Amino acid sequence: MKKLSVSILYTVLLGVPTVGLAQDDIAAKVVPQILGRSPEEIRPWRAPVFSEQSSALGYSSGNAFAVPKGMEKQVQFWVDIYTKYSSEEGVIHDSEKVEVVYEVVDLKGLKTEREKQKKIDEVKKAIAERLSTPEEKERLRFQLGQKDKMQDAIFYSGRYLEDMEKIFREANLPIELTRLAFVESSFNIMARSKVGASGIWQIMPYTARPYKMISPVVDKRNHPIEATKLAARLLRNNYSMLESWPLAVTGYNHGPTGVLKMTRDYETRELSELIQNVRSRKSFGFASRNFYASFLAAIEVEKNAGKYFESVVWSKPLNSQDLKLPVAIKYKDIVGWFDGDDRKAQIFNPHLTHKARQGHLIPAKTIIAVPKDKYNVALISLARKDRTVAMEDKKGR
Repeated sequence: MKKLSVSILYTVLLGVPTVGLAQDDIAAKVVPQILGRSPEEIRPWRAPVFSEQSSALGYSSGNAFAVPKGMEKQVQFWVDIYTKYSSEEGVIHDSEKVEVVYEVVDLKGLKTEREKQKKIDEVKKAIAERLSTPEEKERLRFQLGQKDKMQDAIFYSGRYLEDMEKIFREANLPIELTRLAFVESSFNIMARSKVGASGIWQIMPYTARPYKMISPVVDKRNHPIEATKLAARLLRNNYSMLESWPLAVTGYNHGPTGVLKMTRDYETRELSELIQNVRSRKSFGFASRNFYASFLAAIEVEKNAGKYFESVVWSKPLNSQDLKLPVAIKYKDIVGWFDGDDRKAQIFNPHLTHKARQGHLIPAKTIIAVPKDKYNVALISLARKDRTVAMEDKKGR
């Protein structure tokens, strides 16, 4: 699907480029978490239920997402990153044998990225002096912890995860696959990357365009439900090509044709063998080699969140109702239904682009979300606009 995953969570996890945000994109700066954790927004968390899926694609054994032999230590490394280390600390480790951790780096009290990077570099240098081979020194890598970020991700997943599971069930796909959103975006609907990946599923523009997902004012990659439908379709296509969920999931990051080529070049369909193959490491890259392992780790951590975290709660779904615009309107009209709260309007409607927010008309038939208590107000306002447009059209004839 794309060669590099660059979501907010995966950016930190795997060291890929930072997410690029538009300068005036308020919600993107503060992310959807700005709605907070007020008591009325919290609801009990429920552990996922992955049973009763024997008919799901690739699920006949009931063990479709068991940790592949040879990847146990790799998966455990990511479980530790999600559960042991906060985002104010990290580890220096071997980039190929990720489970080889040399030292924990404490970043608490360091305010700037420059200060943090300086300390990381100093620790790396000290470790390098103790290592015996140039290869070991070259493989030194820093990994930031994610414990607090994973807790937040589980909380905000409560807004969307049940609808996402329903979509995957209806598509006859294993619902475990919805947990890729933890890896791709940490359930940040405002996640944007510098290379163009966008939304909960971090879909690239060239992937979405054939499905008519993108227009100047509406980008459905950023609509949680529409993006989930496309992700389900893409993952099904990957499985059809690769006939293995470890390979198909890896293909979501690396590209399915690239994964297929490697299975042929190295004459194996076992992901663990591809990862361990010395010749394939350069073409595979760190992100792709660790994508499936971090996905399995996310499944493990979320499934057993009560064991790993002191407090686990879900956010309630957003209190919104969808409506189809009968007439073209401007973004300021939508903001009016949110009592002028632009941030909240963006969070409810992340699929409306920067151009829409600049004042470009949002076309009729676009689906938008409004607060439930303003639904009738919006309908009345839209009816008036529709009559006005009709009258103007009549006069112009």
